[in-house]
Amino acid sequence: MRETPPRYLDPVAGLAAGLGVLALLLPWLELKSSRIAPGEPFHVWDWQGFGALALLILWAGVARAQGPAQVGLLGLALLAWGLLTGQGADALLSGQPESARVSPAGGFWLTLLALYVGYFAAYRQGGWILLTVLLGLALLLGLGAFDRLGPLMEFQSWREQFFTELWRHLSLSGSAVLLAVVVGVPLGVLAAGNPRMGWVLGVTGFLQTIPSLALFGLLLPLLAAISQGLRLEIALGAIVLGMFAFRLLWAVSGWLAVSLALSLGLLALAMAGAWLNSLLGPDPLRIVLGAPLQESGVRGIGAAPAVLALTLYALLPLVLNTYTGLRGVPEDARDAGRGMGMSPEQLFWRVELPLALPLILEGIRSAASLTIGITTVAALIGAGGLGFFILRGVEGGAPDMVLLGAVPIILLALLVDSALRFASMALRRRVGI
Repeated sequence: MRETPPRYLDPVAGLAAGLGVLALLLPWLELKSSRIAPGEPFHVWDWQGFGALALLILWAGVARAQGPAQVGLLGLALLAWGLLTGQGADALLSGQPESARVSPAGGFWLTLLALYVGYFAAYRQGGWILLTVLLGLALLLGLGAFDRLGPLMEFQSWREQFFTELWRHLSLSGSAVLLAVVVGVPLGVLAAGNPRMGWVLGVTGFLQTIPSLALFGLLLPLLAAISQGLRLEIALGAIVLGMFAFRLLWAVSGWLAVSLALSLGLLALAMAGAWLNSLLGPDPLRIVLGAPLQESGVRGIGAAPAVLALTLYALLPLVLNTYTGLRGVPEDARDAGRGMGMSPEQLFWRVELPLALPLILEGIRSAASLTIGITTVAALIGAGGLGFFILRGVEGGAPDMVLLGAVPIILLALLVDSALRFASMALRRRVGI
């Protein structure tokens, strides 16, 4: 008689269950007399002991289950988390004045972390995981489980402004990533094919070491001076002439050509960033010939320095992944292409780039997730975005307003990361690597 092999508990699932159980011991919600008042903590057992016990049993099942059963239990735990939160908010606000607020406490957030770790443990189920999360959250939002929480009440007060700043946040980060792809991928190709261009990796790596606020601060006075003293047609003419002069200068002095390219490239990025953000975002596009650059939206504060700084930050993962992907193409694949009579250009487009594309897409994924987070700081220089609510919340001592800005940023980053991760996995399967 064959013995059944022992089943070992998944340590990641066990960690998720442990975090979920620990969350049930912590305060779940806080009741405050106003949006800025200190809160009184309440445990989930205070208003729904049976529901808390059911959630405890679900976490025990998550630790032992595998496959679709584990995903199903995590979905039920997600629903229980939201429903318990909604019941608690209703119970605590009953009989309270209109100024009262209920805010999430440690147990609420730790349960959310436990769910994230649990879904990470079940990632092999593929699309079922994302489908379970989306269906669970859609059902909770449809039932109004979070409507009486402080951050949702802040959202009701700032609804119109919220969607405007969300749009602005997406346009800022999207413009930066698009420009980084346009600039970073060709730079990675040049660095991979020309040993003399290896300095590109060092420069983009150095840019990542500069703190975001410091980089914004460095760009402010520079762009302020340029935007006031340089007319639009002169700036466009200098960029066009610089493109023709680059090859001549490269033959004379490589460093002189690189210095010219960097100077005019930064100017072109600042102009393109401001205009692309206006095309994608809620702010109107203005291009005024015969006037200083500030009349066309390129100023020392606002979108121009924000998109420029974000683009510079996003370059490293794109340049590095493009370089690594192209350098990692097997030499046998190149030899096979040459044996078929391919020219160097055909070899690049038909062999090298398709094999490097999955890694390049990983670089885009890293750049997009990084940029969505850093865009938060753009509110400090008048560019707007969801960081506006974080800044207002910190200034006014209103934690719920801080969450109104912070939580959507986290969700956006996770959503973009997950979507591009699945796209990269599909592309790898298609290419066969």
